[in-house]
Amino acid sequence: MKNSIEIYKQLLCCIALIMITFTATGCGGRESSPPPTETEKSKVAQKSIDDFIAAAKKSPKQAAQNLSILMESLEAYASEYEGPYIELRDAAKELLSLYQSSAAKDKIDAQLEVLQQKASALSAG
Repeated sequence: MKNSIEIYKQLLCCIALIMITFTATGCGGRESSPPPTETEKSKVAQKSIDDFIAAAKKSPKQAAQNLSILMESLEAYASEYEGPYIELRDAAKELLSLYQSSAAKDKIDAQLEVLQQKASALSAG
């Protein structure tokens, strides 16, 4: 019994040592990838918006919840990449506010169009 506890402690120490070595030397098994290009970033953001808008038109009752989830990505984009992503995030915030206040359908549709335009402008600019 005592012998197996000692073996277990030694095994844990070896695992910890290996993990520390890999972390310290940067040998995590994955090569670091280059940062995304502007085109890649804009395509991902635009696809996310396009998918959201399609889902919002198909199922308006779940749009606010879906937009809340999308907002996390838009917040990250805005804080990391700034520029037009801030405008995109702000347009989405306005839309979320309209959903939360149960605004009229025409106001929501108009803001969906604004959001779509901002997303399309990413790839145009």
